[in-house]
Amino acid sequence: MGSLQTFFYLALISAFMIGLTLLLIGIAAAGLRRWFRQGHDQSVLTFWLVGGAITLTLLFIILGTAGVLYGFIRYGAS
Repeated sequence: MGSLQTFFYLALISAFMIGLTLLLIGIAAAGLRRWFRQGHDQSVLTFWLVGGAITLTLLFIILGTAGVLYGFIRYGAS
């Protein structure tokens, strides 16, 4: 398998992982919004803590995957 084909598959896997992450984070955010709207003694602090955790997870996975992909593309271009 050539190096170009290898990088294509790595890019395809990275794009799939980013899409899957966005889907799962969207489901978690929708569940959080629905949970908060029910209003069973949830505080705003809980909403922001859970929302912040979801946001940090999203950023970690997206930026990590994008960084690895950038490294592979940069290495392949040299």
